[in-house]
Amino acid sequence: MKARDYFDLVLKIILILLGILIIIWILQLLFGGSPGLEEFNFALILLLAGLLIQLYREVGVIKNDMKHNFSNIKNSFINIKEDMNLIKNKLKIK
Repeated sequence: MKARDYFDLVLKIILILLGILIIIWILQLLFGGSPGLEEFNFALILLLAGLLIQLYREVGVIKNDMKHNFSNIKNSFINIKEDMNLIKNKLKIK
């Protein structure tokens, strides 16, 4: 695995744990439990920040992949053009 994959795995685990913690705290708050509203808000903000980081990384990966794929497509069209010119020359078509 690459370092990027490990980072994504750790980030997903943290987000899942924060999500479970928030669900537990919501249930405790609904039934008059212990967590304060400040703690709940802090955990919610951390969860949203984690989701934003994950989305930002995914957009970066997609952007990087598109950059390389579009250059490959451009090279493919250049190769097709060269092949078409070769076929035209062999068939003596202008």
